[in-house]
Amino acid sequence: MPRIELLNNINHKNLRINTAKKKEFGDSVAGAVIYPFEFSAVHKEYPILFQKDENTGEFQAIAFFGFEENENLFLGDDWEANYIPAVIRREPFFIGFQQESGSSEPTMVVHVDMNSPRISTDGTGQPVFLDNGGNTDYLNEVRETLVHMHNGIASSKQMMAQFLDLDLIERVTLDITFRNEAKFKTDMFYTINKEKLFGLNESAVAAMHKSGLLQLAYMAIDSLSNIKTLIKRKEARLSRS
Repeated sequence: MPRIELLNNINHKNLRINTAKKKEFGDSVAGAVIYPFEFSAVHKEYPILFQKDENTGEFQAIAFFGFEENENLFLGDDWEANYIPAVIRREPFFIGFQQESGSSEPTMVVHVDMNSPRISTDGTGQPVFLDNGGNTDYLNEVRETLVHMHNGIASSKQMMAQFLDLDLIERVTLDITFRNEAKFKTDMFYTINKEKLFGLNESAVAAMHKSGLLQLAYMAIDSLSNIKTLIKRKEARLSRS
């Protein structure tokens, strides 16, 4: 069960984080939510798909890592890709906001899950604070990532709303048979309808280009070629088992 605490350089002055990517640290996940600011890096390595949030029914973009629950085909001795999504990188930290006396705007604060397996108990790992109490470069990077993620929530909602308004979202069926005859089939994901995208009128295309959505749509489409790479990774593991 998570134990969330407000991060500070007094109670957590000696806090260190295991940043290696391993199964025991919770990295055996089949996918992760991503945000528009990540599409450029993500689409080069992972399939980008859309999925409905079980609680809200809203669409979210995800990077796809594996075909089974808790299967991350990019996880070996470490993470075998050049880019790791922000949701993974920021663990075990969370963004929060605190209203300070005399201030009209809430201040960003960082929380940490002290029950996370990433919390180091043997003195190894990345230090969070300097000896003088200042932030390490690692913590500054985490804070920057959390801010990008917070801003990414609004940009994701805007992106999906416009894709839906233009009727560009369609359900996709993944139906794969691996070399050992194992099968994977699901229709829980969605993608961009390429024909409808190509059929948009000039004003719609111009508006999408100006907002950056056109590039995001093409990246999502292009990323689907990475499913072939994912299949190869799966089959390589099956051959070793």
